[in-house]
Amino acid sequence: MNYTFGNSFFRNSMDLFDRNNMKETEYLRTDIYEKDGAYYLKIEIPGVEKKDIEVGFENGYLTINVTQEHYEEEYIRKERITEEMRRSYYLGEIDEDTIKANYENGILTIRLEKQKEKVETKKQIIIE
Repeated sequence: MNYTFGNSFFRNSMDLFDRNNMKETEYLRTDIYEKDGAYYLKIEIPGVEKKDIEVGFENGYLTINVTQEHYEEEYIRKERITEEMRRSYYLGEIDEDTIKANYENGILTIRLEKQKEKVETKKQIIIE
């Protein structure tokens, strides 16, 4: 078959990138691992500027928000997502003061130290 630019090939082909059919894990793909008393998350966010990424932690949940600007070009086909993406991860008890994030080459790396174990003490109460 011979397709020319702008032909029905671009408009009628099976749309593998339909955002409405995407699962949460198909964007902001994440690897999580544990090392030296900390959790590490490596999150794919290609083609996004650091200023468009927001990272927050509240009640044991780490939340990533990515908001990109919309461009005014007229596209024949648009497969790259340029909207808002959001994903939350439940991580439990984390030492919030030690969270560090770095964004380089389309990968957001977040380091979260586990909260030090609370030492439970047993105290005898004297009855008066």
